[in-house]
Amino acid sequence: EKVAQRLGLAERTLQSRLRKQGFSFQQLVENLRRTLADIYLMDRRLSLTDISMLLGFSEQSSFTRAFRRWHGESPAQARQQMR
Repeated sequence: EKVAQRLGLAERTLQSRLRKQGFSFQQLVENLRRTLADIYLMDRRLSLTDISMLLGFSEQSSFTRAFRRWHGESPAQARQQMR
């Protein structure tokens, strides 16, 4: 609703336009979270809890589950491999 308002669109109009492009709003949010997670993990000053909160997850465990779904490994494992 807030995104549609910021774009000057009705919520249904935004949903319809996204659907025509083959996306849902939730897919866009998920893709953005995934991309930002990868970027944030490179910044060693950010803890996994910090990253979880920046991405809008209510708990670090929720972020860890999502990250595992996206990459097949935990964020801690991914961060370790970046060294």
